Amino acid sequence: MTTRRKPVSDKPTGAFSLVVAARFRELLKLVPSLRLKTSVMIVIGILSGLMEMVGITFLVSLVFVLGQQGPASGTAIAGLPALFGGFEAAISKSMLVTILICAIILRIVLGFANSIIASIVSHQISGSIRHRLYSKILTIPFQRFLHYERSDLMNVIATESYAVASAHASLVRLGINLGTIVIFGIGMLIMAWPIAVLGLVFGVIHNLTLGLFAGAYRRVGVTALAAMEDLTQLTWTTLQTLKAVKSFGLEKRHESIFDVLSTDAGKTWSRSDRMGAVTSLLSEVLTFSVILTIILSSQFLPVDFRAALSATILLYRLQPHIKEFDSQILGLHAMEASVQNILTIISEADDVRQVACGEKLKHLRKEIVFHDVSFSYEGNIVPAVSHVSFSIKTGETTALTGPSGSGKTTILNMLLDLIQPSDGRITLDGKDLSTIQRSSWLRLLSVSGQDVELMEGTVIDNIRFRREISKEDIRWAADVACATEFIEKLPSGFDEWLGDEAIRLSGGQRQRIGLARALAGRPEILLLDEATNALDEATEARVLSLLLKEYQGRTLIIVSHRSSVASRMKHQICLVPPVIQE
Repeated sequence: MTTRRKPVSDKPTGAFSLVVAARFRELLKLVPSLRLKTSVMIVIGILSGLMEMVGITFLVSLVFVLGQQGPASGTAIAGLPALFGGFEAAISKSMLVTILICAIILRIVLGFANSIIASIVSHQISGSIRHRLYSKILTIPFQRFLHYERSDLMNVIATESYAVASAHASLVRLGINLGTIVIFGIGMLIMAWPIAVLGLVFGVIHNLTLGLFAGAYRRVGVTALAAMEDLTQLTWTTLQTLKAVKSFGLEKRHESIFDVLSTDAGKTWSRSDRMGAVTSLLSEVLTFSVILTIILSSQFLPVDFRAALSATILLYRLQPHIKEFDSQILGLHAMEASVQNILTIISEADDVRQVACGEKLKHLRKEIVFHDVSFSYEGNIVPAVSHVSFSIKTGETTALTGPSGSGKTTILNMLLDLIQPSDGRITLDGKDLSTIQRSSWLRLLSVSGQDVELMEGTVIDNIRFRREISKEDIRWAADVACATEFIEKLPSGFDEWLGDEAIRLSGGQRQRIGLARALAGRPEILLLDEATNALDEATEARVLSLLLKEYQGRTLIIVSHRSSVASRMKHQICLVPPVIQE
């Protein structure tokens, strides 16, 4: 499988803060507006944790007050004098209950609000990333696009785009968990500092243990992503070539390959699940060990029993936050490969011709001229076009001829502004093509080739091709392309559903629909790249006759190997294959 993405480094990740900072910088590149939203969500989450700590503290105090059946004072409540600046005034039971209820309700409200905000932000991030990826595919230079597997791009847009939202959710939860851990730690330190010290020791051991799994999680993430890409590519190519698969009797072969890839992917995810279970078990064991240590040594600790109970409950409630902290850190490592893939695509430079303004061109009045033009495809030793010079007159018919490899299709691609000359220049009525607004130039053109890219949809969908074109123009175009005669024999005529890539059509039928698509917009300049080579001679002759009749006084440029086609054009430009210069 060919891929041009940045490889994910397998080096040790380093400190937690560096991991989080790196992921946050990457997310800001992908979604620049995240900083404020992230901060708000973290603050709300930490406030929710604060309410939980207050609730636990007052709950313990309420239990002791109810057990004493007497008035509550500031000193009767574990830790309250220190927490509230030595407040010694009497607190009634009703006030204690009210504070407890308010803390619980506020925690519930904050948690609900954070869930709603998190859901909205997650959908916004996913939608934004999908839009940016789709837009980038449309705006990257055509040569760069050819470096990507289509199945990989589909996988990134459909699946990996959610990794950004997941990574953001993980960062938010990390911030909330860290803030809650700090708040709980401060509360424990004030109530019972020996227990807080034990908790700190536990935290250090826990973090060191977690670090042992970071590299493994990153490797699992990369392996899982590669497995899913292989599965996607196999599925995509099987659907693309199903006729060939069946024709060669390769159904079992493809099924066995799919089973192997699917099994590999399953093993990878199972390994990830087992690693998650192990880290969860370690977290549980460490937490239980600390709590057991506190219980066994409680009689030796210089701590009030009520304060010790509050601190122990806080430590126990701290465990889910620490556990989630673990999973989010490891999850960030696992998602790194997907985030890097998305960054690689989005970081691709835009096609300079698409973003450039340029001068608008309403009509081509005189000629197209190639001035000593050369072009080389990336990585090729031999240029596709070498020092070519010629002119094409407006309103006349021209044939580009020459053997395979002489650069005919490359010249049409340069005319379509899909690629730009490596050397030399192309002028339109004396103006350099690079200075013309690309969209205004392409509005004058239309193209049809030997390999017609048809989509899943009806006949009329494929001819219209998501443009604003009337049914009358579509019918006219189909008539000129001699396509109406077979379209009307289909069960539903122009509304016949063709299926994925119109595989039910013959090569000649596909070419005639492609030609009708090119004609439907009634372009001033029509480019045909071997657009009738799949037709029989009689049908090709009829199509050419109709085209020449319709395009009297307009510009028609045809690439063809057939002398019978080239001879009917007013002008002929014969190209020769470039050679390597010694």
